[in-house]
Amino acid sequence: MSLCMGSDRGDVALFVSLLLFALLLGGCGDSHTATGAAPDAGPDPTRVTVAGGALEGDVVGGSARFLKIPYAKPPTGALRWKAPQAADAWAGVRHEASFASPCPQPPSQQTAGSTNEDCLYLNVWRPKAATHGAPVMVWLHGGGLTTGSAADIVPLTSKFLWYNGQVFAESGVVLVTLNYRLGVFGFFAHQELPGEGSPLGNQGLLDQRFALEWVKSNIAAFGGDPGNVTIFGQSAGSGSVCMHVASPGSRGLFHRAISESGGCTTSGATDFSAINTQITTFAGNHGCTGAMTLDCLRALPADQLVSSMYVDRTMGMAALTTAFAFGAVVDGPGGFMPKPPKDQFAAGDVAKVPYMLGSTNDEARLYYISATVPASETDYQSWLQTTYGTFASRVGALYPSSKFGGDYRLTVARIATDSGVVCGTLDTARRASAAGLPGVYMYNFNIDWSVAPTLFGPCHTSEISHVFGVPYMVNAASAAVSDAMNHYWGAFARTGNPNFTGAPGKWPAFGPDAQGADSRIQFDLSPGYETLMGFRKDECQLWADYAATQP
Repeated sequence: MSLCMGSDRGDVALFVSLLLFALLLGGCGDSHTATGAAPDAGPDPTRVTVAGGALEGDVVGGSARFLKIPYAKPPTGALRWKAPQAADAWAGVRHEASFASPCPQPPSQQTAGSTNEDCLYLNVWRPKAATHGAPVMVWLHGGGLTTGSAADIVPLTSKFLWYNGQVFAESGVVLVTLNYRLGVFGFFAHQELPGEGSPLGNQGLLDQRFALEWVKSNIAAFGGDPGNVTIFGQSAGSGSVCMHVASPGSRGLFHRAISESGGCTTSGATDFSAINTQITTFAGNHGCTGAMTLDCLRALPADQLVSSMYVDRTMGMAALTTAFAFGAVVDGPGGFMPKPPKDQFAAGDVAKVPYMLGSTNDEARLYYISATVPASETDYQSWLQTTYGTFASRVGALYPSSKFGGDYRLTVARIATDSGVVCGTLDTARRASAAGLPGVYMYNFNIDWSVAPTLFGPCHTSEISHVFGVPYMVNAASAAVSDAMNHYWGAFARTGNPNFTGAPGKWPAFGPDAQGADSRIQFDLSPGYETLMGFRKDECQLWADYAATQP
């Protein structure tokens, strides 16, 4: 049920399962509410009024930032697993100095975890100068639909806010980040839920949609244009974007889409009937069976449900493991995802919006820091045979260890990279183009992750800080690419085309030919903005052929 792609076995299967829980994220800070007089009239960028009441923000550089705005009621008690409901109004002026608590999740590399279900809040950055009709961008965080929050700190650092909207706001964009329900709280497809009028799973995706509805109704108060909204996200957030493109109920709430590392057409939503046994087992393990199962589960404190998941900190790299994998499901007619996303794309029944997609050059290196890999050529050939059977010779021919300097860790990581995220993202781009979306663009990010460049390389998550314009511990060349990427993303939000006057390189439109070649821009230090044609074409054909043989 991972929103990041993959279909391999053996150690590569470990990577794919890890992608279900990829991008282990946390949050920072609690917050408080202050009340006071009604907001002053005039162009004060720190004072706005939305449907729930008056808000006061804070000036941060050339932006005004508003934290912890409630967009839905706390999904606690009887509201656990219900569809999101409008937040209550407040009296006076609401001013928050810190982010909301992350939604319930197990501990990860960045946080001690959370059991606080009062977590459905969003944050807004707007230009400090008065603005009207500015493009709006809404960020959906990653974390395998199990971890993460809008307040995530860059891993292996202690002070860098990962999804900082300041640079976007300073360039004229209104930027929104949000929390949504995760794990068993956000993707619980118990078969009894529809009988009480509740959604059959996908609660977290419905939270995202509800936040988009809030944006449509309220973003003009911040100077944003509700008719020009871009949704973008990474990893599980990337897959979520893809699912909103496919979901009939999300149409009209956004007008451009960006998926960073992941689509939803080679995996994604699973038929809920395939996990009925797992759901029943989970409930039974918590002492809840029979007709009152849902009442029983709702009566349990959040920490008991979170405690069924844990983090293995092997070699200092947190790897989330769980006996129960909760993810997006195909929930049938009237649901969030009535049919598998690939079927929605095949039928052309998707949002007809410009779509940008891409991946990093070596996604899986993040997950092969300490994983066991072959130690010799003999071991490698044996591993190929055990893992891929009749496909072993084709895999070995495309991925000889000599291509990676005899480093078997890099070799196996590249196999997992391509069979998972890179080719899965490409599959969605091809399907989007075939479905007639008005402008599809692709990229490859090939700059080493600055927190530990020789260790991680250009791995999963490494592009995020460049996109948000806050590349930490980088040289001038990397900072220049970050500035360019932030402008490409902003231009796409404004016009549906990432190219802009003065851009350091032309971004070609994606155009697959009859043989499946494609064109995309590459972000690298040297050369920085070259056009790649047929990027890993043979590799992706191999993995498409392999996937067709799997049950």
